Amino acid sequence: MPISFRSEDYAALLDGAPDAIVVVDEDGDIQFANRRTADLFGWAPEELVGRAIEVLVPDRLHGSHFGERSRYIASPSVRPMGSGRSLFARRRDGSEFPVEISLSPLRTAHGLLVSSIIRDVSERVHREEELKRLRALADAANAAKSEFLSSMSHELRTPLNAVLGFAQLLRRSRKNPLDEQQRGMIDHIVKGGEHLLHLIDEVLDLARIEAGGVAISTEPVEVADVLTEVRSALEPVAARAGIAIELAPLPADARRVMADRTRFVQILMNFASNAVKYGRPGGRVRFACATTNAVDVRMSVIDDGIGIPVDKHPLVFLPFQRAGQEMGTIEGTGIGLAISKRLAELMGGRVGFASEAGHGSEFWVELPTSDQDSHHVDGASASAVRRVSPFADGELPRVTVVYVEDNPANVELMVQLLSEFDRIDLLTAATAEVGLDLIREHLPTVVLMDINLPGMSGIEATRRLRASEETRHIPVIGLSAAAMPRDRELAVEAGFIRYLTKPFDVEDVISALEAVLKRTER
Repeated sequence: MPISFRSEDYAALLDGAPDAIVVVDEDGDIQFANRRTADLFGWAPEELVGRAIEVLVPDRLHGSHFGERSRYIASPSVRPMGSGRSLFARRRDGSEFPVEISLSPLRTAHGLLVSSIIRDVSERVHREEELKRLRALADAANAAKSEFLSSMSHELRTPLNAVLGFAQLLRRSRKNPLDEQQRGMIDHIVKGGEHLLHLIDEVLDLARIEAGGVAISTEPVEVADVLTEVRSALEPVAARAGIAIELAPLPADARRVMADRTRFVQILMNFASNAVKYGRPGGRVRFACATTNAVDVRMSVIDDGIGIPVDKHPLVFLPFQRAGQEMGTIEGTGIGLAISKRLAELMGGRVGFASEAGHGSEFWVELPTSDQDSHHVDGASASAVRRVSPFADGELPRVTVVYVEDNPANVELMVQLLSEFDRIDLLTAATAEVGLDLIREHLPTVVLMDINLPGMSGIEATRRLRASEETRHIPVIGLSAAAMPRDRELAVEAGFIRYLTKPFDVEDVISALEAVLKRTER
C-alpha cells in the first residue's frame, strides 16, 4: 500500500540531502532552499526565500546568468549534473567556489518551478589543478632530461669520434704501416673506445625508455628469421670463444609473435651475447622456443656457462648490476638486461631467467603470439649488392668534397682519411655560414655536414641548400654527435641523404661517399 507523504515530510527529506537544493520560479525568485544550502552559502533557507537566484551567483556573472536563465525558462529541460560547464557560485561573504549544478523543470498549478541541485566541487577542482601542475612539472622534467641526454650524447661522442677515428686510420694506414706491437696497442685503444661508446649508447637508451621517449611499433614477426639473424651475428664471436650455437626445432604454434622487430632482436642479442661472454670454451648456446599458454610464445637462450649465484638473482634485471662480475675480467655495462626487461614490457611481454652457479643459465622473453603473416624483408638479401669503389685513382675525374665541422680534431681526421684518395679535393669550413659560401662558389660533388655548429646549425644550412635552385642537387651527408631519434628525424626532414653519428666508423664514411659518387657519375 503506497505511503502518503505530507509537504513537511518532503521538506524533511530535502533537508537531509547531501547537496544544496534550491527551487526557483519562472521569474528566478527562490521558493525553497534546504538546510545544506546554509552550510554551502552561509544563508539561512528562510533568508533566501523571495530573493532572486542571482544572489548565489558571482557579481561578474550576473549578466550572462540572466541571459542563460531566460533561455532556459523559454525551453526548459532536464540538465544532468556534470554537463561539462565550468560554473561558479557566490557565498554570502562574497567569496566564490566552483560548483556543478543539475536542473529539473516541474510544471505546477502555480506555474513553472525549477529544482537546482548544487554541489561544491572545490576539492575535486583542486586535485585536478594539482594533477595538471604535477603533469606540467613532469613534462618539463622530461623535456629537460631529453635536452640533457641530447647534449651529453653530443659532448661524449665528439671527442670519442677523434679517438676512434684516428686509431682506425693508424690501423689501416698504407703509407705508414704499423708493426705488430703497434697494431696490438691500437687494437686496445679501439676496443676500449668501442666499449665506452657501447656504454654511452646503453645509458642513453635506458634513459630514453624511462623518460617514455622510445616508440614501439608492433607487427607480426617471424621468430625463425629473428633467431637466424641473431645466430648469424654472433657466430663469429662464438667461434673465437670456442662456443657452438644451436637452434632447437621451432614448434608449429610458435612461428610468429607480435613485436617491434628491432627491439625483439635487441633483446635476444643481449641474452645471447651474454651467454657467449659468460660461457666456457667447448660449451654451447642453444636457442629454444615454446608456447607457454594460448597467447604467448617463449624464446629462450640457454647456456652451460658460469651461471649466477642465488644471492645475486634479485639484482639481475637492475641497472648497473653485473651479478657478481663487477670485478671480473669480462667487460660489461650492467645495463643490457635492464633495457631488455623494459623493452619486453613495452611490447606487452615479459622476461625471466633461471640460473645455477657453475651450471649455466636460461634467459627467456615471452611475447604475444600472432596468426598474421609477416611482411618483413630479410635485410641480408635486400642489401646484397656488389661493391665497386669509385675511389680508384687515375680513371675518373676529380671530385670536390666540402666538410663543415667546427671541431679541429674531427677536421684533421677527415683530412687524413681522404688524403689517401688523390682524386678528392677536400674543402673545410668551421661554420655553416662559411660552408654555404664555399658550396655556392665550388658546387661540390658532395657535402659532409655537422649539425651542432656555432651560429647557424647544419640542419638550417641544409634547408637553405635545398631551397636554392643552384645547390638543391648537391647531396648532403650528416656527420654528427647528435644521435637522438629526433635529431635523425630533423635531418631527414631537412634533406640529408645519409646521417652518420659520431664516433663514426671510417669504413662507413667511405661507403657513404662511394654510394654518392656512383650515383653522380652515371
